[in-house]
Amino acid sequence: MNNMSAIFNSWWMYLLGAIVVLFVLGSSVFFILKAFKDAKELNMDKNMLKKVIINSAVFTILPSISILIGVIALAGYIGIPLPWIRLSVIGALHYEGTAVDTVLDTFNVLSVSNNEIFVTVAFVMTLGIIVGPLFCLFGFEWYDNKVLSKTRTESEELVVEETAEKTREEVVENKKPKKDFGSMLFNAVFIAMVSVFLADDIAMLVYPEEPSDLGVYVPTSYVPTIVIAVTFLAMFVFDVLEKKFKQKWLASFSLGLSMLIGMAAAAIVEWMVK
Repeated sequence: MNNMSAIFNSWWMYLLGAIVVLFVLGSSVFFILKAFKDAKELNMDKNMLKKVIINSAVFTILPSISILIGVIALAGYIGIPLPWIRLSVIGALHYEGTAVDTVLDTFNVLSVSNNEIFVTVAFVMTLGIIVGPLFCLFGFEWYDNKVLSKTRTESEELVVEETAEKTREEVVENKKPKKDFGSMLFNAVFIAMVSVFLADDIAMLVYPEEPSDLGVYVPTSYVPTIVIAVTFLAMFVFDVLEKKFKQKWLASFSLGLSMLIGMAAAAIVEWMVK
């Protein structure tokens, strides 16, 4: 495992990560400067522009904590550079973590112990996520015209037309769209995805895993279930504060804060058990 750790965290892996991150940062700076230039040509107030930039930067820091947590969580399995590369672009912790778990389950191991497993993990993490961007690039226009447009209700179309004159909040408040098949389908798929993660942890409690052919044994633990419950409760509280008490700023921070609370709960439970 020490040899694999040297590969995970080798200088050339960090170099690849630095190239990707510099490209992302360069693209961001390019579009910021271009937008700032266009804003000046439109005679927009400079103080307002600076305020927007500062606020955007501040409101980006806390949500990015969830990305940092993802890098830390995956670093124990595949080092720092690969999660750093993936989560710096279009990666997401729930996808990357699932990709790693799937590969480890396929090889019937608990850790990335050789080059074959590491390369497989890298391919699953990178090639699988490419499907989304390729679909958006070549098929989203067809999907939008043929599928999404059929699921929108008349009141939703009215919302789209009136956003040029009113804010979205005002329109939604005055013209609440009826629930349509598209919304129900997307919600159902999301709930199904969450249920899969829940079922996996609950199944470990109900049916403890037996030693595999390789002698691998995963002991039953209540920690994942407790963390899920605590994180769910934290997210619920933040959602209530945002919607019922008009704390709109929590919309960008609720996920990161919930993950931090869940991690704190895991640490506390493990400490209490030991």
